[in-house]
Amino acid sequence: MFKIDTKEPPARFFEDFQEGQEMPVVTKGPMQAGHQVRWAGACDNYASEFHHDAAAAREQGLPGLLLSGPFMACYMLTEVTHWLGSRARTVSFWDRNSGPTMPGDLARIQATVKRLWVEGGKGFVEVDCRIVNQQEKVTTPGGVIAELPLKEAVR
Repeated sequence: MFKIDTKEPPARFFEDFQEGQEMPVVTKGPMQAGHQVRWAGACDNYASEFHHDAAAAREQGLPGLLLSGPFMACYMLTEVTHWLGSRARTVSFWDRNSGPTMPGDLARIQATVKRLWVEGGKGFVEVDCRIVNQQEKVTTPGGVIAELPLKEAVR
């Protein structure tokens, strides 16, 4: 029987973070074509054949099958929001696909708290995040702004 181990993110507060704090690096991979195909199936995203057919990718002048930018962004956002904790509410997220991720590549998800502020009685955390491959090249830079509860507001 196949078992999926799930783990609830910790319940964190605004005060649990400080500017410059780094998330523990999360490494995904080596990435495989199957990762891309399962993701495409889950969100009905088969339009670009070069994401699931290596021959079609080479016909378009690409070196081979490329994993989808939105797929990689999903990995990044999931890990960052898990790090921020179960009480975090994502206010905004952005990413840019600046380099390819191909089967065999590693995806190291990194994040650093850029800024913290309180506004209207709510705590906000701005996080710079990125995916770095095994050659130390940033393939997916991004950022998250999340709202976190203040410890005093919960009491």
